[in-house]
Amino acid sequence: MFNINTNIIPEGGRVLVALSGGADSVCLTHYLARNALKLDITVAAAHYIHGIRPEDAEKELELVRSLCRDLGIEFFVGRGDVPSYAEEKRLGLEEAARELRYAFLRKTAGDRGFDLIATAHNRGDQAETVIFNMIRGSGLSGLSGIAEKRSGLIRPLLGVPRCDIEDYCRRHGLSYATDPTNADVNYSRNMIRHEVMPRLRGISSRAEEAIAAAAEASALADDFIASQAALLVKGNDIARSELLAAHPALHHYILSLLLDRAGGEGRSLTRRHDEAILSLAASDRASGSIDAGRGFAAVVSYGRLFFEKKGEESCDGETVLRCGEPVVWNGWEIELGADEGRAFNKAGLEGPIIVRSRREGDRISMPYGSKNIKKLLIDKKIPIKSRDRIPLICDNRGVLLIGGLADAYDRLAHSGQDIIKIKCRRIQK
Repeated sequence: MFNINTNIIPEGGRVLVALSGGADSVCLTHYLARNALKLDITVAAAHYIHGIRPEDAEKELELVRSLCRDLGIEFFVGRGDVPSYAEEKRLGLEEAARELRYAFLRKTAGDRGFDLIATAHNRGDQAETVIFNMIRGSGLSGLSGIAEKRSGLIRPLLGVPRCDIEDYCRRHGLSYATDPTNADVNYSRNMIRHEVMPRLRGISSRAEEAIAAAAEASALADDFIASQAALLVKGNDIARSELLAAHPALHHYILSLLLDRAGGEGRSLTRRHDEAILSLAASDRASGSIDAGRGFAAVVSYGRLFFEKKGEESCDGETVLRCGEPVVWNGWEIELGADEGRAFNKAGLEGPIIVRSRREGDRISMPYGSKNIKKLLIDKKIPIKSRDRIPLICDNRGVLLIGGLADAYDRLAHSGQDIIKIKCRRIQK
């Protein structure tokens, strides 16, 4: 029985299949196109030419173009220069090819109105990925292998062994291309496929199936632990004491979630990073920071831990605000004359209204008098590096409001006055 999972494709879905020309993608494209009416889906295919094997590219292009013509489905082609891109970005050929291929697929899907991108990863690919991640020292996330459905990507063949795919192609008389580089064991994944997996099958004929089942169990555990970590992280930081009191299994997930919320989504923390950050959190230092890789730092300040981009202590300059024209300033959205926000007495404002960072001697009106803004930020436990990034909205008479921290009490509107609202909110990352 051909165990393709079409349950991950919703009725009425528009599916763009990544069609390389190999047996897996030819099989997937053929199956979905032939069953499109029964599944109530629309199917098209996209082929990306990497520029790695130009001598074979045109033959493979004609093969996949002919398949799509016979199936009566739309076909899209993209071209790139992976070797040059790999050299420019200092990436391996495999990683560079993957980046450019997925960028092409996502752009094509977006431009042409497709809901899902289907890739033809099979059960063997899953087992190889788990082993590859394991020997690199991966945690549960890596041991989960390839997700069957995530972020608009689906893998309907993930539970299907390669032998069933080749049998499907034989039964339907489908031609497919064979990439000669797949036999080169100098590539880590090829070594796992051609040397490691056969030895594991010698131990157990069900090795591939067992590894895939372990990946599924790991994915469930990974998802559960991530959900527990999310319950502890309410915002963009966490108290050092809460982090250290959490179960050790949660530590990596908490730190990864905080990094995501600081704008580091897609970046990963190594075990060494985790250990160094936890040591910083457990130290007696009142404040400090360490490199977290990929342009981010982990920071401890006022008993809390968070991440920030390196160099974030620099800030935008002074910007004039105009009614109805929102501006973005150091990660804040600010709008004068907004439909929401703090209401000020319009008659009492003296233009121009500007947004800027704090200056020595700045003060703000409070119900009990005025307060030095430097002292106010200290009282609010704002980290030193973040203080110059908090927006001050001012007019010629002084400070009107400070981010989401304080408003000038004597400038707020009262009943019967002509008002103007100022919106000032942090942009969620």
